[in-house]
Amino acid sequence: MRFLIFVLLFFLPLIAKSQKESLTIHIDKDSLYLDEVVKVEFMLDNLDGMFSEPDFKGFRIVSGPNTSSQIKMMNGKVTQKKSYSYIIMPIKAGALTIGSAIFSGKTDEIVTDPIEIYVIDQSISERTIASRQKSFIYTPQSGSEPIKRVKREIKKI
Repeated sequence: MRFLIFVLLFFLPLIAKSQKESLTIHIDKDSLYLDEVVKVEFMLDNLDGMFSEPDFKGFRIVSGPNTSSQIKMMNGKVTQKKSYSYIIMPIKAGALTIGSAIFSGKTDEIVTDPIEIYVIDQSISERTIASRQKSFIYTPQSGSEPIKRVKREIKKI
């Protein structure tokens, strides 16, 4: 019995290595306003090694690195998923670039392409004020009847 467990634990990394390997980057949006945040997520499928975060020059890291890990065994196939996510906020407007992330495996290295994000120079507070001015301006109409108020009574039964 011990030998069987040893063999399974010995071959587990080899089985996981035979699965498809990938590094995927997901961003919520590629253009945003100055006071908005964007979530950047790096998903590693069946990769084992060290992950080095990119340079977030021009951004402030609000949250992160947030990590998630998952191992799934189904019908003899093992898959591993790791996720590193960051919530970032731009410091200035314009075209900002998130630097390259680097994943270093035992035999190879993956370097991602830089990601360009366009930041519009208008804060949320300015947009909110503008929308309030459009949405909440009410003018009374001359000659209209006043609103009738109804008084409700609650009776105890």
